[in-house]
Amino acid sequence: MDYINIMEYRLIQFSRNPLREEGKNIGVIAFDGSWAGFKAIGMLDGVERAELYGYSSIAGPDYRESLWVFGEWIEWFKSLCMESEGNRERINAELSELENQTLHFISTKGGYYETTGEHPETALAELFEELVGKPPSGPKEGFKELLEKILHRAEIIFYPEFDRDVEVTIDPENGASPIVFTLDYYLGGEKRVGFKKIRFQNARVAALDAKVNDAIYTFSEAQKTGFLDKERCVVLCDTPSAKRANYIDRLQSVATVIDISKHRAYWDISTICS
Repeated sequence: MDYINIMEYRLIQFSRNPLREEGKNIGVIAFDGSWAGFKAIGMLDGVERAELYGYSSIAGPDYRESLWVFGEWIEWFKSLCMESEGNRERINAELSELENQTLHFISTKGGYYETTGEHPETALAELFEELVGKPPSGPKEGFKELLEKILHRAEIIFYPEFDRDVEVTIDPENGASPIVFTLDYYLGGEKRVGFKKIRFQNARVAALDAKVNDAIYTFSEAQKTGFLDKERCVVLCDTPSAKRANYIDRLQSVATVIDISKHRAYWDISTICS
């Protein structure tokens, strides 16, 4: 006869406006007296840090620039599970106090889940799939939406040194006219990184020529003046058609070109910025 184990669980929810709407399920914490585990959206097997880009649709436009908060709370729930060693009283007490620490993250009263011999992590995964699942998907992503998703996934937008639409003015030592160029994204600090974004698909030839020429000018001047190293000049783009592949060769002469439609684009961006 299989041994029957009763696990207790509580849902973790996020509410954009606690006074007006119900919370959205983002995770579940389960415990049985000797073991506790937490699983949330973005937590992948074998990956230490949760990926936060999936929270964009949950957070909404007013909260989207603060996705790092989800990462902080995920780490808090993980620590609670590890430190409590499954102690039901401690976990319930900590979760009941949650409303006094934050208005946006909510712990429901939960319930009980009967298992018959399987590993508790398997039961946690089943609970998560049933009660949370994946975040809702929005309409098909365009270039702008995909670019924001990649920047969130790379997590560079959470750096305090990250900025958008930056104008750089450099005064030459020889007294010549100032050199001025713009960057779509800029990561400051000791190892500066500059970004230009270029959309190839559906772009008109004249507009595309202007964008490519501007990127080449910007990164050429940035390197000439010592403002940026070549390996820290980055073009973020989509996949060009065969007729427009020659643009890539020109851009690669002054920058690293990253196709944001590729699976590992976020990793390539993170690596350059590290």
